Order: sequence, then C-alpha cells, then structure tokens
Amino acid sequence: MRWVSNMDLRLEAIGDIDHNIDTLLQENEINSEKISQLVDKRDQILQELLCSVEENSSLFKTEEWYETIQNTKRLVGLMQSKTASLGEQLKRYRHGNKSVQQYKKYL
Repeated sequence: MRWVSNMDLRLEAIGDIDHNIDTLLQENEINSEKISQLVDKRDQILQELLCSVEENSSLFKTEEWYETIQNTKRLVGLMQSKTASLGEQLKRYRHGNKSVQQYKKYL
C-alpha cells in the first residue's frame, strides 16, 4: 500500500502544480520563467510516476489518472491560446513600432 500513497502524493503534487500554472496564466503579466520551472517540475514528477507504474499498471485505470490527463490537455490548450495571444500582441507592437519609425523619417 506504500506505493499507492506515494502515487497519490505525486498526483496531488501534479494537481498543485497545475493549479499554480493556471493561476500564473490568468495574470496580466505572464511570468514565463516561473511557468517553465513549474512545467519542468511537473514533468519530473510525471516521469517518476511513470517509472513507478511499470511495477503496477493499475494507475492507468484510476479516476485520478484520468483527471490528471484531462487537466493536462486543458492546460496545454490554455498555454497554446496564451502563446498565440501574446504572439498576436507582439505582432501588433512590431507593426506599430514600424509605423513610428516611418513617421520619424519625416521629422
């Protein structure tokens, strides 16, 4: 049963990290470094979890695992959306900056 509690702790840690990533993505000023650190930590825990699963594949049948996968898909979609939005903002900024440079030629 020690394996089950260790698995539960890891899934809980992933859930906590997901919540923190979610919170950071909702902020006006995106802290990409902090998000990257959290994603790396999440990946590390997930890798540990997957190594443990080789011993006991019942993890893949649990509701907690299903919820973790669904939350992962949701977060990936949210991160893709934020990245696209930030890319669009950068594109508008660059266009505006080029316009300013054009006008400065006449000064």
